[in-house]
Formats: sequence, C-alpha cells, structure tokens
Amino acid sequence: MINRTERFVTPSGTVLLVEESHALPLVHIGVSLRTGSVHDPRGAEGLFRTTARLLRMGSRGRSAGEVEERIDALGAQLSIGCAPSYIHFGGVVVASNLEPFFALVGQLLTAPALRNQDLARVRRETLAELSSLCDDDRSLAARHFRAFAFGKHPYGRPVMGTTASVSRVTRQAVLSHYEKHFVAGNVVVGMAGAVDSERAQELVAKHLRFAPGQPPAESVAAPRMPKGRRVLIVDKPERTQTQILIGTLGTQVDDPDHTALQVANTIFGGLFTARLTHEVRSKRGLSYGASSSLGHDRVRELWSMWTFPAAKEARACIDLQLGLFDTLVKDGVKPSELRIAKSFLTKSHAFEIDTAAKRLDQAVETEIFELPADYHSGFLARVAAVTRGDANAALKKRLSRRNQTIVVVATAKEVRKQLAAIPKVHEVQVVPFSRV
Repeated sequence: MINRTERFVTPSGTVLLVEESHALPLVHIGVSLRTGSVHDPRGAEGLFRTTARLLRMGSRGRSAGEVEERIDALGAQLSIGCAPSYIHFGGVVVASNLEPFFALVGQLLTAPALRNQDLARVRRETLAELSSLCDDDRSLAARHFRAFAFGKHPYGRPVMGTTASVSRVTRQAVLSHYEKHFVAGNVVVGMAGAVDSERAQELVAKHLRFAPGQPPAESVAAPRMPKGRRVLIVDKPERTQTQILIGTLGTQVDDPDHTALQVANTIFGGLFTARLTHEVRSKRGLSYGASSSLGHDRVRELWSMWTFPAAKEARACIDLQLGLFDTLVKDGVKPSELRIAKSFLTKSHAFEIDTAAKRLDQAVETEIFELPADYHSGFLARVAAVTRGDANAALKKRLSRRNQTIVVVATAKEVRKQLAAIPKVHEVQVVPFSRV
C-alpha cells in the first residue's frame, strides 16, 4: 500500500514532509533549500557548494573529526547534494537513533562553526576534485557542454565552481551566503520510514531552528540558446576515443509539453532498443553506448544526446546523430514506437515509488519546484493521454533543428578540420582540457 505524504508548515515557515512506512527500522531524512548554485554571485561560482560542504565540517564545539565519529557511532550516513536550483542534505539512520542523529544534523545546519581551517580544507579538496575532473572525459564533456550551451546564463555556471573562483572564497563570503539562504522559509524538511508525523514535528521544533526569513526574491530568467550550430573541442592529447554531447534547449517541469517530450525522448534515446541506440550501436557499431536525455528544472533545461566513438569515427557518428535528430523532429514518431515507450514508462514507474524514501523524494521535488500536488501521482495518467500528435507537436515546438551545441572531448589537431566541415556549422572553438 502506498501512503500519502503528509505536509506541515512550522510557525516559522519551514515545510515538513512525512512519508511513514514501517517496512524497515530505518528513517531517511532530508533538509533541502529552495535555492542552489544559480544564486552564486557571478565570479563566485562554487560558493553555495563550498558553504554546504563547510557546514558538514562541524558545529560550534564539535570538530569535523568528532562529527564523523558521531555519525559512525549512530550507524548513520550523511551526504550533501548541490544542484542549480536546490541544495540537499540527506541522511539515513536506524530508527532507534533518529533523535540523536537529527539533533546532530540540526547542530550542523543551524549552529555551524564555519572555521577558517575547515574552509581551507574544503578549498583544497575542491581544487583536487577539479584537477581529477580533467581525467574523466565524460564529466569534462558535461561540464563544458553546459557552459558552452548556456553561455552567461546562471545554468551555465559550474556547481563545483572553477579553480579561480573556489580559490577566492572567503569565510565572510560563506557567512553572508549562509545568513541569506539558510533561513526558515527557504527550508524543506523530509522524513521517510519508521517515523510518524507527530514525532517528526516534535523533532523539527526541537532541533531545527533556523533564523526567520524567506528565500531570496531574485528569479532566474529563461535561457536562450545561441543561434546556429556551434562546436566546442575540449582539446586533450592522445585521445583515441572521444566523448560527444549534442543538444539544444528542451523544456521545464511545468511545461504542458513536458510529458509528451519525455515520451518522445524515450522513443529516440531512452531505451536499449531506441532509435539512436539501434542506429549508432547495434547497426553501425560507431559507439558502444548512445542515449538521449531530457533535463528538467524550473526553467528550460537542455535536451542532449551522448556517444563516445573512436576519434576516427567521430565525424561519422556526429553526422548520423544529427541526421537522426533532424528526422525525429521533422517526421515525428511512429505509432509502434509510441506504444512501446508508453508501456515502458508505465511499467517502470513502479520502481520510482516502491520505497518511502523515493516517494518522499518526489514530494520534496514537488515542493521545491512548486508543482501541482498531483504532479507525480498523475504521471501515469499524463503518459496514457499522450498521443502521437502530442509527441510530434512537442518535438517541433521545443527542440530546435537549427540552434545546436556540439561538444567533443578529443585531440583537436586530429578532429578540428573534419568537425569544422559539418554542414551548417558556423563556429568552432577549442579550449584546453585543463581549463576548469
């Protein structure tokens, strides 16, 4: 039986969501903010992530080492997730240790130490992560893809920050960011598992007392893709294999076309038997993997397709992908493809809601993005209602056949000439892979 997530609002404006289930003696907790890395000041990319990580480093009177020892002693886990539109602190603990664990989380978030030596450590660790990123071609492609596609829009800013911006972060900047964003009205708390709503409310009232306040009023404007077909080569020496991302603007979570585009994307590159996978991998063997993805956020995110062919096959693979995409948008989907995609989305949906923690995640997303209460519970009905005409209209309306971004991690001297000759490409840029 699937329970309904209960929703409460504290007197200070913090939202509490509770999904009770006693299938296991565990409680998943989450504390999320309605703001994220898009609220980093320009030139201070990575500030929100640095702030969040610094909170994890200790509360007043408790060192980072003591925090880790306490988490281990309670049989718990605590992690941090940072995204453009939200920050999330997530943990899980055995039910018998719920209160001491939640009390610890409350101390970290409402009474953080924010010590200079801890900031120095977070800085060093982040710079090391950025250096390691250069060794991961797929992550490198994704980072440059967003920046190249979105340009100066906040979505193009790296969540992790850059080597330069992270090096500039000061304790005062962290403190100011904390005071601005970690306020009661900007917080969504979730608990799922072996806890009832009365107990959850007691714990929040006792241990999670943020300063009063509301989220910052600034909003994020809808992004615009640069005009035309553009190529960015992330130049890395001695690459025999490439990483390729091709995309354009997609849709946002509250777009009436979003579900129809989800169905169309599943047809094109969301299944092992999808068009893109079949043509690129099975039929021609150009890349072992090929898929497409539809991002979702408050405003329009990117739709993209990903492959990783050998360098000598990069141009052929890109030509094939662009041709398949053009045919998809121009001619639409087939009735048989529509049936298969809708069946897959309907059947696989059970795995999206089979635990209390997953149902809580959906409720938190609904709250963070200010979606209708039935956004997730109504998913199956929306998928069932998608017609071939809906899918084809969404493709034509939302995905551009002209304004496209192509990012390739490769050795520039080996691929630049052939990529510049791609039809309708009007711009080719090259950046060193070490520029992060």
